[in-house]
Amino acid sequence: MATYVVTKVRKELSADKGHEHIGGVCTSDGTHYTRQQVVDSINAGNTWKTSADGYEATIETSSYCPQPACLAKPYIKTKPDSTKKDNLENLDRC
Repeated sequence: MATYVVTKVRKELSADKGHEHIGGVCTSDGTHYTRQQVVDSINAGNTWKTSADGYEATIETSSYCPQPACLAKPYIKTKPDSTKKDNLENLDRC
């Protein structure tokens, strides 16, 4: 199984235009992956991690975007107790 290191995210406007959520990620080599590609890869047994300022966290799948009433799915996230620097939502944009 492979390990992918995510250093940046792509955000997209939600269907209701009320917030932005993760549309995809960019890895350390600059490759872009959609949210669905990351979920499929995790489900296939690969590991995805964030990396920022010397911190890292494991990316997990989630059923839906964490914003109330947002039905974007499937979704990806890091654990909420991770440091802010490696939180998937806080990474720089690619």
